[in-house]
Amino acid sequence: MTDLSLEQLRRLGREAGLDVIGATTADPFPELADRLHSYAERGRTGYEHAVVEDRIHPERWMPGVKSLIAAAMPYLTEAGKELAKRHPAGGGHGVVTVYSYGEDYHRVLQRRLEALAASIEAEIGRPFARKVSVDTSPLVDRRVAERAGIGWVAKNCMFYTEKYGSFVFIGILGVDLEVETNDLQANDKFAAGCGDCDLCLRACPTGALVAPGVIDATRCLSYITQMKGIIPREYRKALGRRVWGCDTCQWACPINRDASASPHVEYLPQGELEHPDLLAILELTNRQFLRLYGHTAAAWRGLRTWQRNALIALGNSRRQDAIPHIVPFLSHPRPELRASAAWALEQLGGEAARAAVAQAYEREADEQVRADMAWAIGKGEDS
Repeated sequence: MTDLSLEQLRRLGREAGLDVIGATTADPFPELADRLHSYAERGRTGYEHAVVEDRIHPERWMPGVKSLIAAAMPYLTEAGKELAKRHPAGGGHGVVTVYSYGEDYHRVLQRRLEALAASIEAEIGRPFARKVSVDTSPLVDRRVAERAGIGWVAKNCMFYTEKYGSFVFIGILGVDLEVETNDLQANDKFAAGCGDCDLCLRACPTGALVAPGVIDATRCLSYITQMKGIIPREYRKALGRRVWGCDTCQWACPINRDASASPHVEYLPQGELEHPDLLAILELTNRQFLRLYGHTAAAWRGLRTWQRNALIALGNSRRQDAIPHIVPFLSHPRPELRASAAWALEQLGGEAARAAVAQAYEREADEQVRADMAWAIGKGEDS
């Protein structure tokens, strides 16, 4: 006898604004152990939780948990789709991932899951223990959602739903209730969904999709735009004008071409945030940055990460008028900004750029940064 039927869960989910919802048991995920250990050994974990055992045992996340409710919420609106196709002329604007066009999804999905929990409590007529996760638990959310029967993990390692493709956010609600499940075996839909198609693997600019369903996160451009420190030279040209995230493998996917649009107003684009002015990013203060981007999912790394990425993007833009705006960053306290500025000036070229970097090289103490400045005195690597 279950505490909550799947029919009840789906009805309450719709009422809470959760478009796709299902449940699975809180049993462990032993099938993930070998892959997670392999990822950890090869340094492919990115921002993922470091302790493998925590990732495969839901009980470690929430003691007493009996069921895991998984919900998917679509974020690609019609307006967002149209904006993503536009690329302002002149090379002065950056590219931002579609998932950050609207309000921070962590906040939105957290509210919806908490509303769902309150509705379940009213439905069954008694309180129960619960825990909400939106990218905050050690669990592999995509695998929880897959086992809950609401979609599948495709060759590009993205989670897909039948109606909305991969443009969805996933949230997990752990409960100490027996919820009727809709379990699917892992990859039931993998072959049917992807078939022989490998367009996503071929489209990835850095080859981060090393095999179907296997990603080297440290080579993923989305990860690279969010990483700390100096971006390795091998990825800088591949970044193009990306200042936050990358959607290339999603746009390459045929399944996503027919995906339904999100109806949620929280994810509507809000103007110029989608293609930000690169020179304007360089001029922002922390307060201005938070006012512009603080409500989105793209602000958590802070202004300096955006400025580092904008410098790389300007180097890829070939805009000569950017040089006087870049030169001051050769003296910035942050080494990743000095290195990025030196690389950008190398790409833009010209005697003024070379002279500025050569002068900065003479006072630079950081060896990594000096390596990015050495071109100006004839000692650098080929770009």
